[in-house]
Amino acid sequence: MGSREEKEKKKCEMATDLDTALDFAGAGKYQVFHCALMVSTLGASILEMIGCSFLLPLAACDLQLSDHLRGIITSIPNIGIILTAPFWGPIADAMGRKPVLIVSTLLSGVIGLMAAFMPNLTSFALCKFAGSLFLSCPSSLGFAFAGELMPRKRRDMAVLICNASLMLIASLCPILAWIVFTIDWEHNNIFIKPWRILTVAYAVPLILSALWMTQTKESPKFLMMKSKEKEALKVLAHVYSFNTGRRPDEYKVTSLKKEDNADQVDGEAIKVTKTSATALLKPPHVKWLLLLGFLMLGLFSLLNGLFLFTPHTINKMMTKLPNETVSICYSLNQPDNVTHTVTCIDSISYDTFKITVITALFYGAIVMAVSLSPLSKKTLLVGMYSLVSAACIVSVITRNRFVAGVSMSTLELTALGIGPLNAYAVQIFPTSLRGSAVGAVMMFGRVGSMLGANMAGIFLARGCEYTFYAFAALIALCAALSFLLPNDNKPASKSEKTSL
Repeated sequence: MGSREEKEKKKCEMATDLDTALDFAGAGKYQVFHCALMVSTLGASILEMIGCSFLLPLAACDLQLSDHLRGIITSIPNIGIILTAPFWGPIADAMGRKPVLIVSTLLSGVIGLMAAFMPNLTSFALCKFAGSLFLSCPSSLGFAFAGELMPRKRRDMAVLICNASLMLIASLCPILAWIVFTIDWEHNNIFIKPWRILTVAYAVPLILSALWMTQTKESPKFLMMKSKEKEALKVLAHVYSFNTGRRPDEYKVTSLKKEDNADQVDGEAIKVTKTSATALLKPPHVKWLLLLGFLMLGLFSLLNGLFLFTPHTINKMMTKLPNETVSICYSLNQPDNVTHTVTCIDSISYDTFKITVITALFYGAIVMAVSLSPLSKKTLLVGMYSLVSAACIVSVITRNRFVAGVSMSTLELTALGIGPLNAYAVQIFPTSLRGSAVGAVMMFGRVGSMLGANMAGIFLARGCEYTFYAFAALIALCAALSFLLPNDNKPASKSEKTSL
């Protein structure tokens, strides 16, 4: 027995690859803490992005927001993210995950907070746009950062659980709106507009997440890519100590091997970092980038496009008479809530909140259960896209307001695909390209968000039924293309592992 332990110790004292070293550090309390931090950061970003769907109905009168501008204002966060997404990935690959996340998350939160005090639509929109320029990083890099602190066998599961947790956090969006809307904000004859309070509520989590981020450690994968072996070992020893309760100096690994995608000399490492963005556009990476990018584009065109009109759409249906049976498209084409009329309506019905909150919690629980199941990432994606495509069709053909509300809320299930797609990006691309790859894939998603929000805003009033059918066809195509993805944990080819 003693000789076996000595043999194992001798083996660990030799140069060990990073994945083996992560196995020795274990998957325990530190990973739970780290993943919770990444979920809070990603979740705070989601609240800031999708919060407009509940802000705008409340702020429509105060900001003099007409219906035809609703899609443009809704897409503003995604426009800023698209413009900056190509830069945040390379910056994170060059300067590190932790410092870049702290700065970008803090700035997006502070600027988002300032939007609550803007006097008109123009200044509000400019503030939202300025904050979105920093929002791309916390809204995407968290997935890569979460995966890089996990042992290889737990990596996919960690990303999927993080994504499922985001579904539950997303349910806070209608819950916060419900709480803010039901409170009387008048004090000493001073009335504070509820939408301003709600804007603050959506921005503060970003600031808190940035402060919490200071307590985590840098990614050892990034440190190894930068040839900082000693710093990487310190991080691994800290993770080991946090997980086991033992001293850091009891960590068995004392030397780390250079990874295949980590260059041997400093000059070469710098060269890879500088060319990482262009390397994604060359074989064999470009085919996976285009496939994952298109799937993310289709996903976000629905999630941050058509789905963001769910509260507004359900609210218009619920304001009808109880015995009146109408379709979604009929309700949307009725001009009963435009801001240029004398009686501008800036309220959301109780039934709208009830449907959005209950369905958000229900679907969040389903996503968590599915993420913990043994289903593969490919199966999850095919099933999700197929179900959502069917929900689009049901939403437009039913004349029952509650069935329409529930089926349109089902579009939220597209969020289930963010985790698997990002997990594929972490699986397929090497460390030196991983931050850029995740950022690029998410950039495709932001393009889809902008296109989806504007297309939905324009065409729902002009060709409502065709709009729903077009989104259903797009999502069905994504379901078919998902079959082209590799199997889970399939090792990449040698050419895919090397940086170009």
